[in-house]
Amino acid sequence: MNWISIEVAALAALCLYLASPHQALWPAAQARRHFLRWLSAPLATGAVAAAVQDYGVWCGVCVALSGFMTALVALPYADAWLRRRGSRVPVKQGARHVG
Repeated sequence: MNWISIEVAALAALCLYLASPHQALWPAAQARRHFLRWLSAPLATGAVAAAVQDYGVWCGVCVALSGFMTALVALPYADAWLRRRGSRVPVKQGARHVG
């Protein structure tokens, strides 16, 4: 159950990242950004609930949030690495440059 809760938490983080206007992993996700933001909340809650069931309250919260935070840190790096390799996505006019 440990890996399932971590993977569900990472999926919640992926939904949040794909809803971000700065991502280029899947440009078609911008059309469904409101749904992706909404979907991330029940996924994160389910990940915490699955971990709490096996490990107790605080340990379960830490297990689920560690998977969530790891994905939130890794996804921008993966996006930058894929952009560097040549899959350039045109920048929208008026979009702010971050970093």
